[in-house]
Amino acid sequence: MNAPMLPTFAARVPGPYAPWCERLFFGAPAVVGSDVALPAARLADDVERLLAGVRPLYDGDDARALLSQWSKYYFNLVVPPALVAARVLKRPLAMALSESTVVLRHGLPHALWLPYDALGDEDDAPAPRYRSLCVEHLAPLIAQLSRAARLAPRVFWANAANTLEYALAHELPGGGCDADWLFGRREFFDTGEANPLYRAIRYVDTERAGLASPFRARRVCCLRDRLPGQTLLCSACPLLLSMSDAELAVQLTLREEE
Repeated sequence: MNAPMLPTFAARVPGPYAPWCERLFFGAPAVVGSDVALPAARLADDVERLLAGVRPLYDGDDARALLSQWSKYYFNLVVPPALVAARVLKRPLAMALSESTVVLRHGLPHALWLPYDALGDEDDAPAPRYRSLCVEHLAPLIAQLSRAARLAPRVFWANAANTLEYALAHELPGGGCDADWLFGRREFFDTGEANPLYRAIRYVDTERAGLASPFRARRVCCLRDRLPGQTLLCSACPLLLSMSDAELAVQLTLREEE
């Protein structure tokens, strides 16, 4: 028997952005089959479950590099619908980590559940639209993952920033203004703390043959190159800027063959 279709956030956004929002639900979490629903605030308590989810996709046993890759799947789940709400609808999503539930499918993030009233009122100012995503959700989750993995928070923030900045600057109309606000501020909203997103993505002028100029680069590597068989670096990997001409030529050939 097929599982019942559940209404998603996608039904409440303009059609072109529906695919960004199909895995966000409101209300009491529902799971099917072998899926597992976990409070988002407890994800880092079960690191072995997370690693078990990502290990079939990557060889090697470097837990720090593997958890970094797992976090990319997580950010690709939670960031897109939050950006559609904030940029397209100009409405915030209340997504405090303590109020969020994540559905894991085979250990990988599959769906996000928020309270029924999570979608807030329209607001033209960027701070109210992005505060809950960044301060109440990403910041505590990254702190927990960092402690569990014994990995610097900046690695996870770079993964989140890569998703945030690319979507805002390249895929959402007018999103570049919001990206400038998020990535150009030294202070993290009203917390009094340093902004972990500050210049996390850089556009670097370069004369290296084969690289676009300006070259879009993460400030911090995601560690994927530490895993066996992961020879091809991410397109925004900062290592591409410092490698030799011969090493860069190998990367460009691998990308052409991909």
